[in-house]
Amino acid sequence: MPFFKKSLILSIGAAVLLVECLVLTSLGLFYTERFSHEVDANLERSIKLPGELMNRQLLRYESVEDDSVMKALIGEEFLDAMVIGADGRIYYSNNPGVVGESIFPHPDITIELLTVTTTTPVLIRKDDNTIVSITPLVAYEGAKPFFHVFIKADTKETAARKGRITLLFILGSAICVMLTSLAIIGYSRKEVIAPLVELTESADAMRRGEDVTIPIHRKDEIGKLATSFNAMNEAINQKIHELEEANEAIGKREHRLAAFIQAMPDLVFIIDKDGRYEEAYSSDEGMLLDKPEDLKGKLLHDVMPKDMADRFLETIRLALETGETQTIEYNLSVPSGTIWFEARTSAIGGSEEVQGSVWLVRDITYRKEMEQRLTRAKEDAERVSRRLRELDETKSALVSSVSHELRTPLTSLLGFSQLILKNFSKHFWPMAKGDHKLLTKGAQIVENLNILIHEGNRLTRLINDVLDLNKIEQGHTDWRKEIVHPGDLARRAVSSVSGQFHGRRNLTLITAIDDELPDIEVDSDRMLQVLLNLLSNAAKFTQFGTVTLKAFVTDLNRLRFEVIDTGPGIAPRERERIFDAFHQAGDTVPTDDKARGAGLGLAICRDIVTHYHGSIWVESEVGEGSTFIIELPLD
Repeated sequence: MPFFKKSLILSIGAAVLLVECLVLTSLGLFYTERFSHEVDANLERSIKLPGELMNRQLLRYESVEDDSVMKALIGEEFLDAMVIGADGRIYYSNNPGVVGESIFPHPDITIELLTVTTTTPVLIRKDDNTIVSITPLVAYEGAKPFFHVFIKADTKETAARKGRITLLFILGSAICVMLTSLAIIGYSRKEVIAPLVELTESADAMRRGEDVTIPIHRKDEIGKLATSFNAMNEAINQKIHELEEANEAIGKREHRLAAFIQAMPDLVFIIDKDGRYEEAYSSDEGMLLDKPEDLKGKLLHDVMPKDMADRFLETIRLALETGETQTIEYNLSVPSGTIWFEARTSAIGGSEEVQGSVWLVRDITYRKEMEQRLTRAKEDAERVSRRLRELDETKSALVSSVSHELRTPLTSLLGFSQLILKNFSKHFWPMAKGDHKLLTKGAQIVENLNILIHEGNRLTRLINDVLDLNKIEQGHTDWRKEIVHPGDLARRAVSSVSGQFHGRRNLTLITAIDDELPDIEVDSDRMLQVLLNLLSNAAKFTQFGTVTLKAFVTDLNRLRFEVIDTGPGIAPRERERIFDAFHQAGDTVPTDDKARGAGLGLAICRDIVTHYHGSIWVESEVGEGSTFIIELPLD
C-alpha cells in the first residue's frame, strides 16, 4: 500500500482494476448462472419434445428407433429411447435387442411411473450425468395411457459446455480487464498525470522565483485547476509587485521620516517597556543629557533622577495599558536657569505584543514663560474688568440719579417757561399795540422763551435717551411680546414723521412696503422707536431729494427695513463709530444746533435690534446719501 500511495497512476490503475474485477465478477456470476439455467432448461425441453410430438401425432412411435431423428430433436446428449406399452413391454427402441422384452426390471423405470394418468412428462435426474423423461401417450385427453415414451440423455456434454463457456467468459473478462485497465491508465497518464506533473513542475519553478504560465486547452477539472493555478500565480505576482512597491514606499517613508526627524527641533526617543533606551534622535545634541549613541542600552534610572525616571515608567505603563497617547511636563535645572519640556508618548506594536513606546520631547520654556505672562495678564485683566464693572455700575447709578434729579427741575423750568410765554403773549401784546419799540422787545422776549422751551425739550429727550440706553445695557428694560405686522409698523412710523416733511417742497417721503410680509413677534413700541429715529435722522440731515422707507423679505428669509436718503452721506471713518453711544457725525453733516443731536439714538436702535437677534448697519457714499438697513430673523 505505501508503494501505491507514492504513485497516482498506480493508485488509479489499482482502483480501476479492483472495480472492474468486482463488476465483471458480479456480471460473470450472474450470466454464468443464467446460462447454466438456460442450458439445463433447454435440455429438459428437448428431452420432453418427442413425447409431446407423439401425443400430438406429429411424430411416429417408431421414430425412437432412428438415432438421427432423436439427436435432431434432443441433441448430442441423446442416449436411449423406448416406447413402452401398457403391459410393460418395449415396442420400439433405438436398441433393437430389447424390443419385445419387459421393461421390468429397469433401473430408471418403476411401476408407479407407468400408472400416471396425466400427459405431462416426468423428468428424473438419476445423477449428475443423466436425465430421464417419461411421457404418457394417450388417444385423447383424460384417457388412460396406452404407451409411454422413455427418453434418456447424457448431461456430461452439457456440463462440459457450461465449463467451456465459463472458461471463455473468465478469459474474456481477464482480457477486457487488462485492455480497459491499460486504456484507462494510459488515458489517465496522458490526461491527468501529465498535466499534474506539469503543474508540479510549474509550482517548483514558481517556488524558484520564475514567472510561469500553464497553457490551458481544456475545460474539465484539470483545465479549471490550471486556470486556478494561473490565477493564483498571477495573484502571487501581483502581491509580489505590490509588496515590492510597498517596500519601496516604506523605504521612501523611512528616508522622509529620518529627514523629518533631523529637521525637527524636538527630541525623539524609543524606550522599551522596561525603561531602556533603544533609539535616540536629535538635531541639537545640546538638548540631550548624553550623546545619542551613549544613550542606547541605558535605563532611565541611569540617565535621570529617580523620581523623574519613576514618572516616565508610570507614563509608559499607562500608554501600554490604555493604548492612548500620554503627555507629561517636566523641567531640568541648568546653570542658565530652568528648562521646561513637554513629553508625549505612544505605544509601539500591536494589541497582542507591545514592544515599547516612542517619545517626542519638546522644549516648552518659551511657552511656559508666555503662559505665566498670560496668567498675570489675565489676572490684571480680571482686576480691570472688575473695576470697569464697578465703574459701570457707578455710572449707571449716577446716570439714573442725575437724570432723575435733572428731570424734576427741568420739568418745572419748562412748565414756568411755557406759562410765562402764555401769560406774556396774553397780556403784553395788547399793551404794546402801536408801540414799535415794545413790539420789537416783545418779539425778542418771545424768541428767547421759545429757545428756552426748545432746548428744555431737547434736554428732556436727551435725559430720556440716556435712561433708555442705561436700562437696555443693564437689562432692566421690559420687553413686551406682541404679534405685529411689519407693514403696520412702517405705516405708523411714516405717519408719525410726516409732519417733518410738511412745507418742505424740496424733500419727498416715499414708501415701498411689501403687502405679503409675515407677522413678527416684537415689542411694537421699541421697533417703532427704531424706525422713527432713522426716519427723523434722514429728514433732519436731508435738505433736497427724497427719503424712502422700504420693507420686504430677503432671499435668506429675513425681514428687511431700509431707510434711504439723498443727504450729504457719511464718511467711512464715521460709519465705523456711528452706532456708538454719544458719537456724532462730524464734517460731512450739518453742524447747526437744529440738526445736531446727543448721539444716543442710533446706539439705542442698535441695542433694540440686537435684542431681537437682528442686524443694523449703514451703507453710504459722501455726497450721494445713506442707506440704514435693519434685518430681523423670521425663523
